[in-house]
Amino acid sequence: MSEATLQCPKCDSALHTHERHGVIIEECPGCQGVFLDRGELEQLIDAESRYLAELSDGENPQTTYQGRHRRGIVQQIFSGGAG
Repeated sequence: MSEATLQCPKCDSALHTHERHGVIIEECPGCQGVFLDRGELEQLIDAESRYLAELSDGENPQTTYQGRHRRGIVQQIFSGGAG
């Protein structure tokens, strides 16, 4: 069974599919749009919350090495960072 290529609803470019932290994301190389299926944004937000909850009380995610170099999942997704 062959997979049909998804097309961007905005610019009609072929979407690229990526897996990020267990969530499948479609990204458009033409207009830089990011497309998620139902419930996937919530999964990303939950993963972000778990990551932030694991930081100790004294750690600021903006100033720690881990926070500066392993940005939050949602920020990685929407800035095009690798996962």
